[in-house]
Amino acid sequence: MTHLFKRSFLLAVALAAALLIGLACGDDDDDGEEETPAPTTGGATATPTGGPAEVDTDFGVSATEITLGLTIVQSGNLAAVYQPVAPAMTAYFAKVNEEDGGVCERDIKLLVEDDQYSPAVALEKAKKLVEQDEILAFVGNLGTPAVTGQVEYINAQEVPHLWVSTGASKWGDAATYPYTTGYIPDYTSEGKIFGTYLNDNFAGKTVAALYQNDDFGKNGLAGLKETLEADIIAEQSYESVATDINSQLAILRDAGADILYLYSTPAFTAKAFGYMKANDWKPQVVQGYVNSATQLASLVGGGTAPEQIQAGFQAIAGAISNNYILDPIAAVGDPAIVEHARIMTEFGGPPLSTLSVYAQSLAELVVETLQVACDSGDMTRAGVMAAAESIEGFAPSVLLLGIEINTSATDHFAIQALLPVEIQADGVLKPLADEPISVE
Repeated sequence: MTHLFKRSFLLAVALAAALLIGLACGDDDDDGEEETPAPTTGGATATPTGGPAEVDTDFGVSATEITLGLTIVQSGNLAAVYQPVAPAMTAYFAKVNEEDGGVCERDIKLLVEDDQYSPAVALEKAKKLVEQDEILAFVGNLGTPAVTGQVEYINAQEVPHLWVSTGASKWGDAATYPYTTGYIPDYTSEGKIFGTYLNDNFAGKTVAALYQNDDFGKNGLAGLKETLEADIIAEQSYESVATDINSQLAILRDAGADILYLYSTPAFTAKAFGYMKANDWKPQVVQGYVNSATQLASLVGGGTAPEQIQAGFQAIAGAISNNYILDPIAAVGDPAIVEHARIMTEFGGPPLSTLSVYAQSLAELVVETLQVACDSGDMTRAGVMAAAESIEGFAPSVLLLGIEINTSATDHFAIQALLPVEIQADGVLKPLADEPISVE
């Protein structure tokens, strides 16, 4: 798999600079307010001659369209970080509509609502999409706090809540949340992988941990503790709305640990690297996979200019993380990334980044789920939920080789494998294992 990651530094920096600049200037104007065709409320949708496939429907499916919903942060401090996701998904669906004839001979329409990464706002937006827009399903709703705020309501309404972009372990509880499925590997399992890796490669070293004070951070720390044999000599948490974490980092530095475990989101991970540089603190960093290398390098380096990204890569070099998707910089010549670039360019997507690749991988799974439902003749909400629980051996084109998706009525997590990597000074992700490690 090494060929997926090796590319020269200058190519990585130049391409990263050109592509990541869109993080700061992308179009956040899609508020999901456009009109939606009246949903079919029962029976089957079909046209006798030359029309769409005949399927059972209830909400969000007309003779011409399949209407889906997404709640995601589009304003506030985290807006720039996650900006590429919605437009990349929309671009991929546009490609499917134009080049592949849609799904079930119908175009996919995605309504996007800004949940501000807030539980209360996420609930409000979920209610709008269900009660006013009457969507077929939610796809890819992002963020543990936001999804937590809406999950009870969505499940009570029996609306498919598919492939949420959060790895909190609770989304795997199919008995409690029968209409919710997770997309990314769960954070507890990633913590377990880190613990095992540290046992094998850093035996006897001490650990200090910084984690976000919610299910995301707590799960990541709990997983580490389940397998780690070394001592965790200091722990500090921070709130997702915090503006400064220097006091927590000072406590961790003073503990004198060999390893700093960061189960934090990119903005806070960048703050940690800034603090380490300012205080000449050089622990071995281990960080969660939510921190993509190129994005983090841009944040640490202070911008998207080549010299800023170069400085960022050099600052985070040596950090250990995990990966499950193709890196658009290191794998720039891979046919899947070449095709991804074409889709984003031709269908109005964002500049390439790890998150645009991620979003396409998720959109590919959405299309597969809808196709399974169509093939069964049932495009009702219940039919789509059944399809989501019966995915077998599906491998989105932009995931790492060896990772495929299998689900069931009791297994609600899609991606369940990760590849440990070390970030290099040129941005390349050096594999630390021969193949992805299953977290099932």
